[in-house]
Amino acid sequence: MVSKKVRAYVLVELFPGKEKEFCEEIMNKGLILDSKIERTDFVHGHYDFICILNGEIHDIDSRIIELRRSLYIRKTETLICFDLFTWDEMQCKVNEEQKTH
Repeated sequence: MVSKKVRAYVLVELFPGKEKEFCEEIMNKGLILDSKIERTDFVHGHYDFICILNGEIHDIDSRIIELRRSLYIRKTETLICFDLFTWDEMQCKVNEEQKTH
């Protein structure tokens, strides 16, 4: 069975005032430099961080479980992409749709 690469967005809500501790924890665990975690962004809104993961689903699943072990996390929400497109591919699809209408 061929494993397909996927992308997942993990939205992370922390307990108030725990941003620094969470950053230190994931840096100490090497998760920021992990090849499965493409990037981690500090954001404003309902969530505090967005972690973007790329890889095979079982690898991503283990990273999410590891992230969720943090004592600083109040809640996470995971969005798994079911199909990946490059910007050029997306533009081609839009152009094709416009031609057929």
